[in-house]
Amino acid sequence: MPFCRQTPLTLKALRAKDYPEKPQTLGQHLMKRRRELGLYQREAAAQMGILTETYANWEKDKTSPVTSQFRPVMEFLGYDPTPEPQTLAERLEAKQRSLGASLAQVARHLG
Repeated sequence: MPFCRQTPLTLKALRAKDYPEKPQTLGQHLMKRRRELGLYQREAAAQMGILTETYANWEKDKTSPVTSQFRPVMEFLGYDPTPEPQTLAERLEAKQRSLGASLAQVARHLG
C-alpha cells in the first residue's frame, strides 16, 4: 500500500550513568572524567603515562597513586580530588602531591 511506506525505525535510549554525579573516591572521580571524555581506560592511562592495569586499579579503588604519580591524575581531572586540607600537615601533603614530589625530595629540599 502506498500510504504505509515502511521506513527504518531507530530507537535510542539514554544509558544509565554508572558513576555518581558527586564522586567521593578517587576512582569515582577518574571514572566520571573518563566517561565525560568518552575514553577507554587504556586511553586515559596513556594520557597519564601509566599502565592500563594501574589505571584500572585506581578506578576500582583497589590501589591509589603514590605522591609522585598524583600530578598526572590532577592534570587529567583538572583539579585535586582530595578534600580541602585543614591542618598544616594536610596542607604540606597537598602541596607535595601537586608538585609530584616524593617525601625524600621534600626532605632534601627542606634540608
